Amino acid sequence: MKQRFVGGLEQTIRYWPLIAGYGVLFAAVAISSLVHRHWAGANSEGALRFFLGLWVFILALPHIDKNLLRHTLWGIFLAGLISGGIILWLSWTIRMRPDTPALILTTYSSITLLCAAITIYALKYPLTNKPGIERTLKIGVACVAFAGFVVAQTRTGLLGLPILLVVGVLLFVSLKKPLKLVGVILILFAVVGGLLLSNDGIRSRVIKVYDEAITCQTENVRTSTCVRLQLWRAAIDAGKNNPWVGLGNGSHFDDYVENVAVPKGLAAPFVVDIHFGEPHNDVLMMFAAFGVPGALGLLLIYIVPAIYFAMRLTPQHASQIRAAAAMGLALCLGFAFFGLSETMFRRMNTMGFYAMFVALFIVLSDRHNTSDNTQSLHAPK
Repeated sequence: MKQRFVGGLEQTIRYWPLIAGYGVLFAAVAISSLVHRHWAGANSEGALRFFLGLWVFILALPHIDKNLLRHTLWGIFLAGLISGGIILWLSWTIRMRPDTPALILTTYSSITLLCAAITIYALKYPLTNKPGIERTLKIGVACVAFAGFVVAQTRTGLLGLPILLVVGVLLFVSLKKPLKLVGVILILFAVVGGLLLSNDGIRSRVIKVYDEAITCQTENVRTSTCVRLQLWRAAIDAGKNNPWVGLGNGSHFDDYVENVAVPKGLAAPFVVDIHFGEPHNDVLMMFAAFGVPGALGLLLIYIVPAIYFAMRLTPQHASQIRAAAAMGLALCLGFAFFGLSETMFRRMNTMGFYAMFVALFIVLSDRHNTSDNTQSLHAPK
């Protein structure tokens, strides 16, 4: 029986704040393009992937059998296992900090960390009638993915790690015991922080951030941190000079760095020669390209679904709903924090990945679309 999009209007009305929030970025891109009389091609496509991608998935996913839809999580587990395994294999074979082929290691390892966190949260989301084996598999996958993240030594992932830990504690520890909650968070921070800082590579790279940032206050040097600071200055300057419509296209950022930021002393000439093309910060990229509306549009893409997920993480909801909500919250906040020092949405496929999984976790954490299948999983057949 073909249901097509029966109930689509009701679903759209029900989630109109989320859908409208995802439409703000496209509206900002469209208005800016009209003002500049030049259509921002790639940026408009990316904004549409967020807006229409989320909307279509929000309408379509509830029509998939609930038990079948839940098993899409195996894809995340497999992604974490493979990506973590690839990083570990690269580090073992080349005996140095790995460099993932075709994809930028920073983005790659950050998403690998996110897969590890979601896999741990899934301990509260049983998928089979073999709970012991399933838990063992999930813990093993999470360990491989996290080990890959550690070996990658990317500092961007460290920005999102604290929030992933907090979301996990909110899921596994009772919210009715705030002192215990705070205590567990502090202990977890100490243990994970100690584990990470015991790694010579990570420790030296964290210290290097501080040293490079201090040096960059007086001299524009060619270091990872200082280059980022110069790009951020240029992006902020571009947005301030064009607060309502920005530059009109993200591809104009390189020209702005060369023709405006360098003469102003905001960036050194070598930054132009490297041709980054973006400021290594998602929100600042939108601010430079499309002004305040563009930055707001991207922030709403993080914040609006995060509000839905936070409300569903509260104790009155069933365990599986809370687990799916934790996964969604980790996705939104993880990308927001990762995007502070890296352009996570540099590629179209990452935008599609984000929109699709926001919609998936929205549907899985919706009590109208999700049934508690725990009893049916463990019931005798």
